[in-house]
Amino acid sequence: MSNTFLIIILLIALAVGIPWWLKKKKEKNNAGIISSRRDKDEVWKTVKQFLKDENDYGKEIVDSYVAKRNPVDYINPNSPSSVKKNLKYVNKIREEQVKQANREAKKTGNKPKFQRPKVRDLYVVCFVTKSIKTGKLDAPRAIEVEVVNNKISKKEWDRKILINQKLDYDTEMEWIAPIRFAEDLKTRKANEAAAKKEEKAKQKRMARVKKQEAKVKKQRSKKN
Repeated sequence: MSNTFLIIILLIALAVGIPWWLKKKKEKNNAGIISSRRDKDEVWKTVKQFLKDENDYGKEIVDSYVAKRNPVDYINPNSPSSVKKNLKYVNKIREEQVKQANREAKKTGNKPKFQRPKVRDLYVVCFVTKSIKTGKLDAPRAIEVEVVNNKISKKEWDRKILINQKLDYDTEMEWIAPIRFAEDLKTRKANEAAAKKEEKAKQKRMARVKKQEAKVKKQRSKKN
């Protein structure tokens, strides 16, 4: 009797649990899609807002690319050795100042006088627009934007994107172009690999079909 009761409980748990698990899995998968769409929408809306602020109407966004600003202590490996050496020295001095300030603060119980630079969520948006009326392409442009997240409650955050300034496109592309090239190359290789995999699977399916057709043809010939 107890075994039967346990089996019934188990069946009920499975009946309730499996649909719940499938629903959660679907929500998780959709969350990624929503996030991806949101990112694209945010870029589009930000560029549109910039164009509006500039009184630049009647334009269509043809291309856009977003690159995250590097942290304050970032050293570009492509920079000249003299520049890299100077940045290493500056970073070393900054780190020593932080350590010294923390040691003094620990002794006195006060806040450190030297604070690390605030980590800001900065991005560079490069984009190209064209006239909707004439179809003429505009010169590519770049702007700096900042993502600011303010906590409203334990579970809610207010997310804002601020347009900080216009940038020189050519100057920014000096460090962005290699990053975009590497990403485009990686995407192209992934697409090529996926296409080859699909073609291989297609060939296998065709081979199975031909094999099945040959088998059926052989069986028919025997009957005749």
